Amino acid sequence: MIKVEYDDIMAFHPGYYIKEIIEEMELTQEEFAVRLGTSPKNLSELLAGKIKLSTDLASKLSIMIGTSIDVWLNLEKTFESKIEEIEKRKKEIDYI
Repeated sequence: MIKVEYDDIMAFHPGYYIKEIIEEMELTQEEFAVRLGTSPKNLSELLAGKIKLSTDLASKLSIMIGTSIDVWLNLEKTFESKIEEIEKRKKEIDYI
């Protein structure tokens, strides 16, 4: 899942933002994958939120898009943190 909502918490997987960038660049996913130096399957799984953003891909994205690697790694870290928060809240509600 690339976007997870629970109560007032929203979590966006880095794939959510990458998908928007691909659309803005008017590229196909396959073209973007080739430029990024990854397989179309790997990119597809990332865009679907099925896999984490690796440091390698974050580095390649930073070079390709002109951002720092920290931008991408922080997006992944924030997503994981929000998912943990959602899971914690769900468990708290189950105990009530």
